[in-house]
Amino acid sequence: MPPTFEPSSSESQPYPEERRIATVLFADIEGFTQIADHMDFEAVSDLIKEVWLRMDTIIEEHGGHVDKHIGDAVMAVWGAPHGSEDDAERAVTAGLAMQAALADYAAHSPRPGANQLKMRVGLNSGPVLASYVGRRGEYTVMGDTVNVASRLERVAETGTVTISDSTYRLVRGLFRVRSLTPVLVKGKTRPLPLFAVESALTQPTRVRYRGAGGLETRMVAREAEMARLSELHQRSRQGRTPLLALVRGEAGLGKSRLLLEFTSQLEADEPSLTLLSMRGLVQASRVPFFLWKSLWFNRFGLSDNDLPEAAREKFLRGMQELWGSRSGPPMAEAAHFIGSLAGLDWPDSEALGAFRDLPEARAQRAFVLTRELLCRMCAAGPTVLALDDLHLADEGSLDLLTSLLTPAAEPLPLFILGSVRPGFLRHRPALNDLAHMVALNPLPANHDVVAAAYPSLRGQSEGVLTELAQRAEGNPYFLEELVKGWFQSQSAVSTGELRARLPDSLQATLQARLDAVSSGARNVAMLASVVGRVFWTGAVQAAGTAKTPTGTRLLALPAESSNGDLHTSLTELARGELVFQRVGSVFTGETEYIFKHSLLRDVAYERLPHKHRKVYHLAVARWLEAHAGPDFLASVAEHLERAGEYAEAARQSERAAWFAQSRGATKEAAWLLDHARELQARPLGTGPLSSHSGD
Repeated sequence: MPPTFEPSSSESQPYPEERRIATVLFADIEGFTQIADHMDFEAVSDLIKEVWLRMDTIIEEHGGHVDKHIGDAVMAVWGAPHGSEDDAERAVTAGLAMQAALADYAAHSPRPGANQLKMRVGLNSGPVLASYVGRRGEYTVMGDTVNVASRLERVAETGTVTISDSTYRLVRGLFRVRSLTPVLVKGKTRPLPLFAVESALTQPTRVRYRGAGGLETRMVAREAEMARLSELHQRSRQGRTPLLALVRGEAGLGKSRLLLEFTSQLEADEPSLTLLSMRGLVQASRVPFFLWKSLWFNRFGLSDNDLPEAAREKFLRGMQELWGSRSGPPMAEAAHFIGSLAGLDWPDSEALGAFRDLPEARAQRAFVLTRELLCRMCAAGPTVLALDDLHLADEGSLDLLTSLLTPAAEPLPLFILGSVRPGFLRHRPALNDLAHMVALNPLPANHDVVAAAYPSLRGQSEGVLTELAQRAEGNPYFLEELVKGWFQSQSAVSTGELRARLPDSLQATLQARLDAVSSGARNVAMLASVVGRVFWTGAVQAAGTAKTPTGTRLLALPAESSNGDLHTSLTELARGELVFQRVGSVFTGETEYIFKHSLLRDVAYERLPHKHRKVYHLAVARWLEAHAGPDFLASVAEHLERAGEYAEAARQSERAAWFAQSRGATKEAAWLLDHARELQARPLGTGPLSSHSGD
């Protein structure tokens, strides 16, 4: 009679059997077999033990779990039994550290045969089943993600770290990578895109948000648009003035996704590429030169509440790296003027001294030196500027962008890629004449598109896929949320039942997605929506603890607003891919998040009772006053206006106007002053004048 397996007690199996998102690493050390042919097996054993001690230590130091050793190979896992937001980043960093450590060991170890050792490393990310196996109840992870990681290690180049497309999507912008020839591996019907990780980037190429790595979503039916962008990029390399390409489309059609996929492809194909990127926000549409400030702050690692001396030092250090050694204006002068646009003060600058009372002239000089900096960057290597949601940019940032497109003596072969909503160019005739438009239309509403975009749905019937495609009406964001809702339900239904269950609109789908999370997470999403599309934990905490004049708390955070439960709710929202956590933050010590889409943020906000919103906006205004610098004065004023505090909102709007004027942002200053006068004349009890503070 064969033995039966009886599960061990919960004490010996502390982790549940569960599906998790993980990054799996396989590493195989080459050379042991050849060494074993002419060395005593005890000496070989000692060598193996010493090498694996070093490798295992690196894995564990980077938060990984050593799953098993198989002779001269190791399997390690990030994301099981415990997970974190940066599992993929830690795993790739560990792979690089393992290669560096083995190379150092091979070069310096006195052990015979050590100098012959080399290693291959392969990583893949995705869903796994974590469980216990065997009579000894060994904890391990299983599934296609593990199999693919093992096969990537086998095809990896010796001495490199090779990652799959799914891992690359989780770490892009953090490492310098190069694209490899796609490889067909066992069990797959088409070649897999692969990437070799060369090194960590010293400066980030974009604002990065951590995803949960859940549902695999592929961009489909955008080959023509990608080809058009590639053609325009090649043309820009040969030109003397920047080439501006604008991806235009309605909300939800995938403008941001197209920009992300195209710039990621450029980074992988051209490791020497310098990418500068930033996103426009309604929250910052009246902040002077916000787009450029955010771009440089992200690039140089600055936070809004850095001490002035520390901020200046970081900015100078970053500028020195980009400025180079070519003759021309001194680097310090350029840093002072460009930094002044970003809100940095240089009290001892002789260069700025002549412009103390000429803010507009100072801004124009900063425009000239920004062009000089970009010329130097383009001379050093291909450079791309990616500006998402450009229609939300402040007027000063758009003026600087327009000035770059003006022909000048020195060539500037810069590719500028932006995304805009229809109607953006009506108020920007100068850009309208210069921009190359790439129109984004709805996707074909057929089952093939759904199957290609979501591999996990390929087992479903053609009728189900067709119903999903037709209900989404070619809107990729609508389709994605429908598919996520489908997986959340975890129920097999007929096509007719599915037709009756599917929401009729994107708004209804987003409402259903919010309904599917816990009440605590839903409350947090609504409170966060008061802050805007981008929000910070401290601001959410302030809104959640706000009370009416009678002492009543309206919509409290989970478990009486404890920080631990706020974190739990935000983690739930992040795992549902409703929000994403930023790597870094505008404010030091505050975790920053962004709603996946502005439409989702709007749906969350609309769930708040109108009679309670004033209390939340006032709390957020007070939080910003306590934590933010003058750049946020316009945002403070808008929250005060939403709170019905019109007199105070007018004063803050006036302060924001004078601040904008001091920076040379005359258009923002004029609007803010006019708005302050309107607020002063606003009778009590009437609604706000300005647009909503979200996106």
